Amino acid sequence: MLGHDAGYMVGGLLPHEFVHSWNGKFRRPADLAVPYYEQPMETDLLWGYEGLTDYLGPMLAARSGLWTEEQYHDYIASIAAALGPGRPGRTWRPLLDTAVGEPGLSGRGGWSNWRRGTDYYDEGDLMWLEVATIIHGETDGKKSIDDFTQAFHGGPNNGAEVKIYTFDQLVSTLNSVAPYDWATFFRTRLNSITPEAPLGGIEKGGWKLIFNDKPLKLEGRRGGIGQIYTIGLQLKEDGSVVDAIEGSPAFDAGISSGMKVMAVNDRAFTPDVLMDAIKASKDDTQPMSLLVLSDDYFRTAQVSYHGGARIPHLERVEQKPDYLDELIKPHVTTK
Repeated sequence: MLGHDAGYMVGGLLPHEFVHSWNGKFRRPADLAVPYYEQPMETDLLWGYEGLTDYLGPMLAARSGLWTEEQYHDYIASIAAALGPGRPGRTWRPLLDTAVGEPGLSGRGGWSNWRRGTDYYDEGDLMWLEVATIIHGETDGKKSIDDFTQAFHGGPNNGAEVKIYTFDQLVSTLNSVAPYDWATFFRTRLNSITPEAPLGGIEKGGWKLIFNDKPLKLEGRRGGIGQIYTIGLQLKEDGSVVDAIEGSPAFDAGISSGMKVMAVNDRAFTPDVLMDAIKASKDDTQPMSLLVLSDDYFRTAQVSYHGGARIPHLERVEQKPDYLDELIKPHVTTK
């Protein structure tokens, strides 16, 4: 029998790959549909291929009951927080470049907070959520993103085929569903170098991103939630440092990607021991002492942090309609 975490992972994977059967396999960006393997693919529309799929997959997981509403909320909160000011790569590298640069991203190591990775997945979630809220708002609730997916990915069943599309065709279909300056919207989101995460969809959906000390029901792909938004470390289970956020307390204490945390305040490292120390930091005037292994040498890093646990969540804004949950309600169709 699958455990809780495995059930969540499978629950997210199944609808993602189901969506790919018609978004990516049937409707495919023109520059990704090359006739021969020898011809290079152009990946600039991966935010449509993978980004839209990455939005629709979790939405369908919640609609179908594979995920709970709370799990979906925590997933979106985790993504939104991970793409925020703590990821300085947003200040120089636009989202579009993470798609264009995809062929060169394999084998990536540390410093992903500065280099960015395959953010066209995660940021695609937020961008397409905002698209969904704009369609709803511009049509006074008469149309939804479902109408776009039906118009763009639907049609007669002619058996196995690939129907290519361009940026202009995607924009044209959106305009046929909800007239709006979609071209400017996408170009702005794709080329932005603002440090702030694109939270328009969450906010238009009647929610806001907050941080508190309550644990998440689940985490997004980034992992290490308890450490990222406090001392600024993303760690593996054994304490290996995957990433150190530039400008964070751990970074300022000299901890960087490639090191390994061996002990926390003179106790052998475990994720729980570190999390306990983070929680206790709120009432501790002394810096947190982390023993780290760098190459073959041990050193002690004094991490000055006193903020306690800081974990992202979504919180309702009662003055606004709850369209986020409306989008993930089960949809029953009749013939």
